[in-house]
Amino acid sequence: MEPTEQHIDVMVVDMQGNLRGKWVPSDQKSKVLNGEVRLPVSTQVQDIWGDDNDRLTGMGPDAGDPDGLCVPNAAQLNETPWNPGSQQILCSMTSMTGESMFCDPRTILANVLEKFTARGLTPVVAVELEFYLLDAPSVVAGVPAPPPHINIAGQIKPYQVYDMRVMDRIEPTLKRIHDYAKALNIPADASLSEIGPGQFEINLIHRNNALQAADEAVLFKRVVDRAAIATEMACTFMAKPYTEHTGSGLHVHVSLLDKHGNNIFDQASNDNNLLWAANGLLDTMKDAQALLAPHGNSYKRLQPDSFAPVQMSWGHDHRGVAVRLPETHGKAARLEHRVAGADANPYLALAAILSGILYGLDKKSKPTLPALSAGETSSAEFLHHDWLNAVNQFSESDFIKHTLGEHYQGVFANVKRFEAITINKTVDQLDWLTYLPRL
Repeated sequence: MEPTEQHIDVMVVDMQGNLRGKWVPSDQKSKVLNGEVRLPVSTQVQDIWGDDNDRLTGMGPDAGDPDGLCVPNAAQLNETPWNPGSQQILCSMTSMTGESMFCDPRTILANVLEKFTARGLTPVVAVELEFYLLDAPSVVAGVPAPPPHINIAGQIKPYQVYDMRVMDRIEPTLKRIHDYAKALNIPADASLSEIGPGQFEINLIHRNNALQAADEAVLFKRVVDRAAIATEMACTFMAKPYTEHTGSGLHVHVSLLDKHGNNIFDQASNDNNLLWAANGLLDTMKDAQALLAPHGNSYKRLQPDSFAPVQMSWGHDHRGVAVRLPETHGKAARLEHRVAGADANPYLALAAILSGILYGLDKKSKPTLPALSAGETSSAEFLHHDWLNAVNQFSESDFIKHTLGEHYQGVFANVKRFEAITINKTVDQLDWLTYLPRL
């Protein structure tokens, strides 16, 4: 692909977790760094189809479609490895007079982190992202298919977990992903072949700045997309792109440091903090589920026998639970939140998870059910399996109001309720195949 004219990609993150922005000529770099680049505020509240839905948000044409300012995060100014000489920068959005915007996901997460700072606490966060690489023409056709590169013995294997032959066949793309990530200072760690055909997981190294961890997760998605394009493939972070194969998650590991750098989740020094935090996440999980599973497709991942949690359960070395405690002693003591799909907005998911931890530390209550052990059947309450019900509980939650702010809670709920109703009432091919010949 021929490189384009040198420019700076000025980007903000929208409600869906996607990057929106514009190209600014490189000779206007001072304008970018001074926060003078404008974008419509409605950019951040568009629905999944890209419509600003003025009647739902009050921020589109009827409101004058006002501009906001793109305030740069200078730490995320980097040269784009796919277009040498050009750069990209991630921004927060403010009003034209410099006030923080209620709808900016970076600002929402920053506000949650201020609550930790006020207590002398620092969350340490690591994100694991799963995704599928696809045959590019299949995306255009609207029916996903694995890349032909992973054919083994003449056919696509239905399960390829940890299969080194698959890794070898896809090596050029994985290498490009890691090269791009390194050039952008994104701490991509181990890569592994996941269960589904063409599915991979790449871990991002833990950060003691949760906002930076969310920035890197969003920018990493762009890295995967650009690497796939460069190797004549496509990618998707859909929660469940195939009916017959496992979905993709966004797993979040969290430990918590005090002002002296001690991990307060270490049960050797405190028996309660880790369990209090885990219980806070369980207590707030259904209120926050519309953030962790924000799309109709998200709920196709959260189904029994799908390698995703379906109940509000917890455990230790058990990957079928919603909240896992992989380490309970020492510096690595932490919890792993396993509900969010790869389609979740990392800022909003982290805001919900971290707020749930604070809720638990304040409540000081341990989980009422025992840790789930291998082979046991959980008696824990089920998660929402219906998108509209999840949105309705979200819209009425005081926990969400305190986490996101009442204004954003309302706008997010309005947009997601509209999406849910639109998708739920759409008659599709499965309806026709099932019911036309039988009813």
